[in-house]
Amino acid sequence: MTYFLLCAYNEEKNIVSLIKNIKNYFIYEYKIVVVDDGSTDNTIHELKKVQSENIFIISHKKNLGLGCALKTGFLYIIKNLNINSKDIIITMDADNTHPPELSNFMVEKIMDGYDIIVASRYQPQSKQYKVAFYRKLISFIARIVLKIIFPYRSIKDYTSGYRAYSGKIIKLLYQKFKEDFIEEKNFVVQTELLTKIFLFSPKIYEVPFCLRYDRKYGKSKLKIVKDILSYLKFLIKKILKMCNL
Repeated sequence: MTYFLLCAYNEEKNIVSLIKNIKNYFIYEYKIVVVDDGSTDNTIHELKKVQSENIFIISHKKNLGLGCALKTGFLYIIKNLNINSKDIIITMDADNTHPPELSNFMVEKIMDGYDIIVASRYQPQSKQYKVAFYRKLISFIARIVLKIIFPYRSIKDYTSGYRAYSGKIIKLLYQKFKEDFIEEKNFVVQTELLTKIFLFSPKIYEVPFCLRYDRKYGKSKLKIVKDILSYLKFLIKKILKMCNL
């Protein structure tokens, strides 16, 4: 079974299109778990229009941040996994900027024995459509800094939210950290997950993909200053821990 984990906040104009695209392109057995993170628009109303036996909706009463939403979704899925599970979890942005047609290949690579497949913006043939320059710059700087502090083979994109995880690696992560497998509340969670999973020496593969901001409706959820400060706090905490301070 493949679980698509989608975390949505005010995505009334995007979420249904994404779900329909998953249905149209994905060829394996799947379930979709949507965590509505306290949306104030009609996201829930739109989701209920397409809700079916393989689409599960979990709602936060208020906006708690991407990290909290991912944690809620992962915990819902983890209870159905076992250590020998062949299940797969795919995380995607709910704003329809991640092409679901790539997910078939990502699943096939997990079946080949990889633990994590990252849809990377920094592989040859990757493209970014209508992505603001400042977003590209921030992502590029983050990539360089994170590669220096957390060097790991096969990884160039530490912040991409489009990933496929083997059920086994997620189960190992939860068994080691329990409820602390996710502690970050915002976009830093993507880097947090990777750095914690590094402890298991995972087999990671990056695939090129096209980030399609031309398909997105609505304002960006990125809060530049707040997110930069969160990354700095995260990095300082990690460095101090590595130095045993």
